[in-house]
Amino acid sequence: MPKPSVEPICPSDCLIELGSHRFRVRYRGESREAILVRFGGVAYGYLNRCVHMERELDCEHPRVFDESGAHLRCTMHGVSYQPETGAVLGALCAGRSLTSLRIEEREGRIFLADRHARIDGDRGFRSNQTT
Repeated sequence: MPKPSVEPICPSDCLIELGSHRFRVRYRGESREAILVRFGGVAYGYLNRCVHMERELDCEHPRVFDESGAHLRCTMHGVSYQPETGAVLGALCAGRSLTSLRIEEREGRIFLADRHARIDGDRGFRSNQTT
């Protein structure tokens, strides 16, 4: 198995509570959109793909947390996910989950530390800091 590289994604303060931050990764050799979210003070990373249909979670609206701030949701079809694990909540797509990326946060920065992914392309970022 490949050894994980540790690459900076963005400064920690670019990802506020219930905010999101998009970036590109090369995941298992394929260029893909990824997303960071902050929930309960912790940063989580996922491939930005709904399990219901191959759409980005934020394809219709930049806010990926539901109105309560308790769950991630696909803005197109409303499929909800547990922020800490990416597990689907509800009957539609039950038993499935978002593809998780290993993320580390230290010294005021968020890093990608996943053995299957590397930062791809421009490191410029787009944060969605709506609360």
